[in-house]
Amino acid sequence: MLDRQVIDEPIRAVLGKIHDPCSIAAGRPVSVLDMGLVRGWTLDGGTLTVTFCVTFAGCTMAPHFAQAAAQELALIEGVARVETVIDTDFVWTPDMMKAAPMMLRGRPQAWRERVTP
Repeated sequence: MLDRQVIDEPIRAVLGKIHDPCSIAAGRPVSVLDMGLVRGWTLDGGTLTVTFCVTFAGCTMAPHFAQAAAQELALIEGVARVETVIDTDFVWTPDMMKAAPMMLRGRPQAWRERVTP
């Protein structure tokens, strides 16, 4: 059986490399871990279960980052299977971010503005 401290480090490392798709689209990539989208994880036998939340219940990008995380987490020694859970009932707030929230501040959709000559 793996020690919790031993397995937590590689899990954090992987989740720190999986980026929230919307932050990438905004040109400000932030990992799901730093965004505060990882609620937690458990390892039972060889099954790692990771619970994510989303910034709003209608998020359509969650399956993409959950799948990317599952693929990478499955490569960790001692992990035989990865299950991901997306908790859409949990209310995410910007203060949950571990990275500087300033990274995401600005005018949403500002990239759509056109400069006229």
